[in-house]
Amino acid sequence: PAQPATSQRARQRESTRRQLVEAGLRVVAASGFAGASTAAIAQATGKAHGTVFVHFRTRDELVAELVAEVGRVMSAQLATPEAAALPEVLAAHLAALADNEVLYARMLCEASSLPLAARAQIFALQSGVAARRPRCAAAFSGHSFSASRNASDIGVQAMEAQVPLRVTLALLCEGQLGVQVLEAP
Repeated sequence: PAQPATSQRARQRESTRRQLVEAGLRVVAASGFAGASTAAIAQATGKAHGTVFVHFRTRDELVAELVAEVGRVMSAQLATPEAAALPEVLAAHLAALADNEVLYARMLCEASSLPLAARAQIFALQSGVAARRPRCAAAFSGHSFSASRNASDIGVQAMEAQVPLRVTLALLCEGQLGVQVLEAP
């Protein structure tokens, strides 16, 4: 049976919006947010420049949607059951960071120049990651942390404390660079 015209139009509209977001993410990955003009994004989809503004009222709205999409993708990857063991949680974190490294790095590096709505999305994503950190801290109940001037000490001290490499890498990825894991006295 034939679909009503409104349903077909809604699907086409959603498809075009999805194409614009996907193209926007590719342009941002290649050129950064500063280099991701609405014209470049339209060109990457083969659509007219005005099509961008049919789906997003402003460039700021489009940028916020691009950041939100990275957040949705990473959050889906980080979704682990509450009962998941620490290695699974950390593996999910590392996989999400690796899979989205270029876009996530661009978001963090360019955050101060992004629209307020996009910065709020970045904050929400970081808060979601930080909310999972208490589970990580519980795994270190037999270890203490102390400052290190040499990042290579992290790996050496972690091995001495028999902390899995994934845990050490997760600490590095979560901004703990300069911290070494030591056995508790």
